[in-house]
Amino acid sequence: MMTAVLLFLSKVLLELFGLAALFLVLLGLPGLWVIAVLGLALPWLGGDWFDVGLLFAAAALAEAIEFGASLGIARKSGAGKSGLAGAFLGGFAGAIVGTPILPPLGTLIGAAVGSFGAAALSEHALAKRTRSDSLKIGLGAFVGTIFGRVLKVWLGVFQVVWLAWALWFS
Repeated sequence: MMTAVLLFLSKVLLELFGLAALFLVLLGLPGLWVIAVLGLALPWLGGDWFDVGLLFAAAALAEAIEFGASLGIARKSGAGKSGLAGAFLGGFAGAIVGTPILPPLGTLIGAAVGSFGAAALSEHALAKRTRSDSLKIGLGAFVGTIFGRVLKVWLGVFQVVWLAWALWFS
């Protein structure tokens, strides 16, 4: 009887920690990796190693998509090396500045605005692009940052659902 209660409580706590880790993604923190690490308990709670591998693969895919979408859309908008570097660094700085202002939304808004501003400014100042071209590149960095983070959150939702499925129905 006690073993069944402990197993039940372990599964509930693991899923609650998974949901809390999903919130970390909104703050720009590595919540998807936390969910994957939580999955390491699955083989002892009814899941298997396939489930663990899938959780880690989803975390890796989400990181690649977020990075690729952000810089890829900026690149498609015409960004050169300076614009891509500006989008990356501006997104990082913007997330740091935005987080304490309006968490967790401030992290996303800060990253997007930082990507926009830094990409546009670096293209205008360093690559000598016109103001119009620089703003277009900045807009691409902004949209890419939002798009990448939204896809990352959706992959996090997939991880939490998969974790629950593996815990309760495997």
